[in-house]
Amino acid sequence: MLSPDNRPVNSERVMFTILICKLAAYFGHLLGRGSSMPGAIALKINRKILSSLRLPPLVIAVTGSNGKTSTTELISYVGRKAGLNVISNDEGSNQIEGIATTLLSHSTLGRRVVADAVVLECDERFCQHIFKHFTPSHIVITNLYRDQLTRNGSSEFVAHELRKGLRDRSVLIVNADEPRSLALSHERDSVIRFSVSAQQLREDESLSHVYDDGYYCPVCQSRLVYSYRILGHLGRFACPSCGLGNGEIHHEVSDVRGDEFILNNEYAVRPQVLNAFYAYNIAAAYATVIEALQLSATQAAEILSGYQLNNQLIDRIIDFTLFGHKGRFLLSKHENSMSWNGSIETVLASDSTELSVVLIVDQLSRKIIANDMSWLWDIDFERLCDDRVKRIVVSGQFAEDVAVRLLFAGVDNDRITVMGDLDRMMETIKREAQGDIALMTCFTDIDKFLQRMKKEEGETQR
Repeated sequence: MLSPDNRPVNSERVMFTILICKLAAYFGHLLGRGSSMPGAIALKINRKILSSLRLPPLVIAVTGSNGKTSTTELISYVGRKAGLNVISNDEGSNQIEGIATTLLSHSTLGRRVVADAVVLECDERFCQHIFKHFTPSHIVITNLYRDQLTRNGSSEFVAHELRKGLRDRSVLIVNADEPRSLALSHERDSVIRFSVSAQQLREDESLSHVYDDGYYCPVCQSRLVYSYRILGHLGRFACPSCGLGNGEIHHEVSDVRGDEFILNNEYAVRPQVLNAFYAYNIAAAYATVIEALQLSATQAAEILSGYQLNNQLIDRIIDFTLFGHKGRFLLSKHENSMSWNGSIETVLASDSTELSVVLIVDQLSRKIIANDMSWLWDIDFERLCDDRVKRIVVSGQFAEDVAVRLLFAGVDNDRITVMGDLDRMMETIKREAQGDIALMTCFTDIDKFLQRMKKEEGETQR
């Protein structure tokens, strides 16, 4: 028996590894540890097990700093609604152990992965370790932003590491508006570019950000010239020195009409959230299902329209009512400034005339001790000086750090309440909230609010 790359395969060992992974996945699911642990066990038994699998022709990998979970879910959903058997690492484990769990759980003992298409969310730094075992037919690159410094280092380093994982035979589906992502496709032949150009989603030219990662060209380090920007350093740009630029755009969010995005000047999609961040998720998914899954433009738009994200790991946007106030929970990834900026943009884009903003920063990492708060200074908290923001409540062990950052951003001290004690946070919200509530926190802290909110709801019903 030979592997896909024509190496001899020990069929008994492969069969045993797959069986153990399936059993571990079953019992792990019962214990709530079924996403990466089974794959880790399988890789200890046979570290080359992924090289032995027979994958379907369509293997779509989604990577990047922001939006890869949402984009992966959108692609998988559209594929399934179109009648394809799509498997995906829906539980969010995006390193090699989680990939192994997904593939082996859906493999026969004869090592064939049973699917029409595989859609995998892949950690951008670990693509090089994952793709040495198999070559994706398509690799989607959403963007490369500043992200968890303690884990990832600089975004330039992440781009360097991601490049090691890109395979020559893979078609790149790349964000043409993001210089670092686009630079990874520089001088490649098989490239599909997606973009957001809608006038309504462009940044006001007077809006300034705390930092500008689009200042230098990632290829030659010359000054980039922008005709407009969508999000921070994303937009329509060109390098006058080396010629790096957006190039031919194959799929784009070209307009906003009412509550719909218009794709490629023709096809309407009603999104869950009408902002630029979600527009890039839609553009990436739309480009992928047309180019990789070979769906028609009409079918892709019809299926995407109105879909509400509901990944199995966490809900990223949750609407609620608390103490008689309408509220919205917005997942805001710690140490990722653009994630927080996206939440701030969503809050300020609402129709609310009065807002109370709650910020919870309590635990930065589930795996390591991380106390570096320098990333707070990369977030555009200055935008919370908006007159509609009447109160800001900060809670968690890093509440004082957040409060100091807000003061330097120009937020009036009288609008800020520091309540580090999470148990007393709800009392503070009940006492001080005005208008609609917008709550931002990370997945490491999500239950610290949701569990307390459910407790309040239970007490109200009694």
